[in-house]
Amino acid sequence: MTQRTVFKKEMIVEAAFQLTREQGWGAVTARNIAQKLASSTMPLYSSLKSMEEIEKEVRMRAQSCMQEYQRRKYTENTLLNSAIGYVTFARDERNLFRFLYVDRPLTANRPDEPGQARDVVALDGVVDLADQAAVALKDPVVLYNWAFTHGLASLISGGVIDLPEERISAIIQEVSAAIYLFSISDMKKLMEGGKKGE
Repeated sequence: MTQRTVFKKEMIVEAAFQLTREQGWGAVTARNIAQKLASSTMPLYSSLKSMEEIEKEVRMRAQSCMQEYQRRKYTENTLLNSAIGYVTFARDERNLFRFLYVDRPLTANRPDEPGQARDVVALDGVVDLADQAAVALKDPVVLYNWAFTHGLASLISGGVIDLPEERISAIIQEVSAAIYLFSISDMKKLMEGGKKGE
């Protein structure tokens, strides 16, 4: 049986994506990709020049998978759907979640493109990645909700807790309502404190 001398980029990315999904990003090596494709490593580099290029392609696939979860209709509220989808993705696709947010997160120190800084905060599916940190920092309700949602997703993806989708939905809705009510109460106290000081 003769070995292929060239692989299409899509085949290499698919193999790397499946390795990430099944075993985590640590399993994505040229040798393991080649093994999944029943090849040696040399033909891989005819289509993709570096592991950085493979990582970028796998990231786009993983983000697309996550966005599919976030676009599902769990409730009548789009923002709640995004949060519930984020946590459900972390539960169902633990290795992809860990790849995006633990193993290889995009930060200002490790941008996706040279010279292009990225924020580590992500509200996925709500606003453009470049604007997400700014939106969260301007709106405490959004920031608190995102921090809670990411924490819940991290606990679930790490196997610390296991929750069915219905419970994930209920918890996120309850906590979001509590954060909203707390923020209104907190804001009233600040306003009343300002009036007393006048």
